[in-house]
Amino acid sequence: MFKAFSIVLIFLCGNHWVSAQGNDIPLKEKELIQTYNKLTAARSGDFDSLNYFSDLFTEELKSLLSNPKTLKYTFKLLSDERICTVKTSKDKLFRIYSWDSQLGGTMRFFNVIYQYKTDNGVKTQSIQLGEGDPAWFCSDLFTLKTKKNTFYLAIINGIYSTKDVSQSIQAFELTNTGVNDSILLMKTSDGLKNSLDLAYDFFSVVDRSERPVAVIKYDTKKKIISISMTNEKGEIVSGYTSYQFNGSHFEPKQIKTKVKSQNAHSN
Repeated sequence: MFKAFSIVLIFLCGNHWVSAQGNDIPLKEKELIQTYNKLTAARSGDFDSLNYFSDLFTEELKSLLSNPKTLKYTFKLLSDERICTVKTSKDKLFRIYSWDSQLGGTMRFFNVIYQYKTDNGVKTQSIQLGEGDPAWFCSDLFTLKTKKNTFYLAIINGIYSTKDVSQSIQAFELTNTGVNDSILLMKTSDGLKNSLDLAYDFFSVVDRSERPVAVIKYDTKKKIISISMTNEKGEIVSGYTSYQFNGSHFEPKQIKTKVKSQNAHSN
């Protein structure tokens, strides 16, 4: 009898702990905001604390994301405060968290964490950066389902100065061992690639209202990627280069032209 009671007590306590974990998320989100506010304050003058609070925010967020319930949590406060960009796939299995580490100047440095769900449960994974790599932030995330696979297409953005920026569309796939962010899904004249990239002059689109400016677009129904065109100065000009999914890869889309009637005159 005592053994049975103990098992029931352990079960109830376990459920209470899980429930408490879920209820604790909003409080932890507010604590994250407080930490980030200290980080931005340090950027304004207390540079000795800059690295400390930048690392602290990262560690606090990682710790919070170890709770599986966070995969379905909105993080509305972090998003509304523009502290952390949280983008979730349509199937709710993959998320990208990205934020400004505040350690850069006109070149902005970002940190990125992937959160995903597989048969092995909810996991997190930080991207591995090379020396001096400023990384990027994610502004949109699309889900592409095929007969055999599910791919994710992220719109990512780099800021290298007030003028020099980039936008890319990068392919991802979930595996039981982690996020594959090197999957070769884009067919180009240089071979298969993991992403399609566009470096451009921000001042050529500064008057456009949306932020970030959408110079790369994805049509989820037609499965077409459209990349804005640039001139020799890197300025955005009218027109797009398009890539359409053929069932296995995105390949350059052939532009169809209308056949002239027999009565038309050729030049």
